[in-house]
Amino acid sequence: MKLLWSLLLMALALPVSAAVTETELMQVAVDLGHRYDATYGEKSPAGMASLYARDGILVSPSGAIIRGRDALQAYYVKRFASGAHGHAIKILEVHPSGEGGYSIADFSVTSPDAKGVMQEVKGHIVAIYQHDADGWHLSLVEPTIPER
Repeated sequence: MKLLWSLLLMALALPVSAAVTETELMQVAVDLGHRYDATYGEKSPAGMASLYARDGILVSPSGAIIRGRDALQAYYVKRFASGAHGHAIKILEVHPSGEGGYSIADFSVTSPDAKGVMQEVKGHIVAIYQHDADGWHLSLVEPTIPER
């Protein structure tokens, strides 16, 4: 009986995960969006990778799938070396789901086209957020760029 009571008391002492609200998720999305833009402006590949979950994924505009922080850091090294700059995100809407959720945003960035000519590109981003022991991170990011 003592064991049962001990287990019950331990279970009651465990933190209970609560579903994230729309207001909380909007704050998370806006904060991560600002940090993304600021870190992009600093041209910090390690900083960019740290915004993602350890197993985070970016589906790049070219369609390549980049998995994990090491690969993300390498991606951003190349991205910044190409001259890409001026990233700006505007969160349009968020959708909580359990302890995380996703957002839809507009974005713009100046980056080279296929011929290396710098151009401003505008599109949309779908981002999925997750919370872990280190805080909130991007779990999956997929930008889309409308055809011109």
